[in-house]
Amino acid sequence: MAGNMCTESLQADRQLLDPHFDGYKLSLDTLPTYSVNVISGIDEVKLRGDQYTLQHVKAFGIHNHLILDQWHNNCVYYVNQQWKVIQHRIILESQLEPGNEVFEATDRSERCNKPRHNVTLNFPSPDLCVLSDGTGSLYLLATGNRDCAAVQPWQTLFREEVCGFYKPFVILHSMVQSSSALCISVDCLLLCIEEESAEESQSTTPSHFTAFLDWVTITKPNESTSFGVSRKRRLRSQLAPFYAAIEQRGQALLIASESEYEVINDSDHTTTEETKAEDLSAKPDTAHPLFTWTQTSEDVIVTFILLPSTPKTDVQFLLTAETIHLAINSSRDLLLGSFYRQVDVQCSTWTLENGRLEVTLAKSEEGVMWPEVVEGNPDGQYVVDADQARIIHERLAHLTSQQLNPDPVPGSTQSGIGPHDLEECDALPEEYSTLVRLDGNTHQVTNRVSLSSHQFLFNAQTHPDKPPCICLRHDVDGLLWQPDLSTKEHTSPWYHTATYNALGYVQASKMDRKYSSCPANCSYAVICDSTRHVYVYRQPTPISTPLRNRKSGRVVGQIAKQQLISLESIDDILGIACADERVYVLTTNKLYIIRVTLT
Repeated sequence: MAGNMCTESLQADRQLLDPHFDGYKLSLDTLPTYSVNVISGIDEVKLRGDQYTLQHVKAFGIHNHLILDQWHNNCVYYVNQQWKVIQHRIILESQLEPGNEVFEATDRSERCNKPRHNVTLNFPSPDLCVLSDGTGSLYLLATGNRDCAAVQPWQTLFREEVCGFYKPFVILHSMVQSSSALCISVDCLLLCIEEESAEESQSTTPSHFTAFLDWVTITKPNESTSFGVSRKRRLRSQLAPFYAAIEQRGQALLIASESEYEVINDSDHTTTEETKAEDLSAKPDTAHPLFTWTQTSEDVIVTFILLPSTPKTDVQFLLTAETIHLAINSSRDLLLGSFYRQVDVQCSTWTLENGRLEVTLAKSEEGVMWPEVVEGNPDGQYVVDADQARIIHERLAHLTSQQLNPDPVPGSTQSGIGPHDLEECDALPEEYSTLVRLDGNTHQVTNRVSLSSHQFLFNAQTHPDKPPCICLRHDVDGLLWQPDLSTKEHTSPWYHTATYNALGYVQASKMDRKYSSCPANCSYAVICDSTRHVYVYRQPTPISTPLRNRKSGRVVGQIAKQQLISLESIDDILGIACADERVYVLTTNKLYIIRVTLT
């Protein structure tokens, strides 16, 4: 990666941590719950039989069908089976009205029969929306004032199949970089999974499915022109990310994933992949070594692979005790220079058979192992001789044993450490996760954080004009990290903004968990089962009468409450959204509104 990359760790704010957290107290207080019927069902797209890879499961296995308008927290949206975007604007929970249709994607009857994903939408500004119909079309929509009693149908400003004809994708994030009467620029981050050929794919599995992030910039240069794609960047990896967003300034991507992402195409710049292609065309292929060599205590054997039609008369071989000059037709040097140690010229030979040229060099000093054949020559690859490997193994055998505690301390009854002594915390993670900042112009990673010890919990949008937060497990807590626009050079672009005490431990205990989230003010966290149950975990609040812990004797001045909401229906829960005062829960037939803040 980039030479100036800053490798760092996530620095938690100690003032936001509570080492004396006593746990959540179950509250039996009833939270007012209201509901309204869903119009024409939910457009739910399930994985097909050919979408069997880990990439598909991670990217599309669990989809949140309920979208909260982060600019107007009393507005939520879903897409029904008629491909219509339905808005619910909640002012008074006791006076709920049916949802209003604000937009309908076109060509439903034709495109729904194609391989597709769920419809996704995102709000980059108070009056714009980007929408993917799940079949390959990206829309930019003018919404007007969405928090308005009079419903305004959304108008299409732009529509294009930006990833290719009928290549489905989902929207991960969008952001307006400039907005004025003269120029409007919207960045969209899209995720798609495509099947590549065996030659193109980076995957080690036979399926050859690869994850792509398409960073598309849609621009209207001036008032008299229409919207169009002004720049497109494509990134490739083996796995879909569990977090990806565009930096607020539009200069970089923030990606958390279990595999690396590389820019393979940029309409404005030469990519790393294109540079490699130019380099390969300008110079001979150096991906494979020019020769291989091995050695024993007596000889050094050097092997070259030539064309099968190469005659022995083309081989030019000049050998002295200290130097070698091996060439083909005196025009192509294969090996030239001074030996590491002297050789016995009389006992050294070469053979050529079916294009395999093998040079055997007899060492003048037997038993001396060579680190290289010719001094300063990097073109060879050393291959360990089988007999030599056996000798080395016998020399080091005393360092290991196949017996349990073969040489215990005299008089000790301890049987040694075995697998039964290890606990779950002693196991290394199966996958290596990183959180990186990837510069959109240099295509290099500028900041990297290892997430091997920090389990991903959920993503949440706490500021409408900033990238989403990522919640990670630190010990037993859940820590919320916000990408920071105001960071200085070579400092971390993520800062600790909130803590949910013991949430990592709590979430691990929820076997039926489907969704997790939190509101913008971070006053509580929600864990939602696949059916019926919703759990609310509130931040600690002061109590009027301090209590004393019976075990420790410590005075407790605040408590954190846990509340359980049981929905009336047992229908599948298809989405949740959290506002400061309400939790919205979407099922196959109803939208539930739970009032969590009573004022």
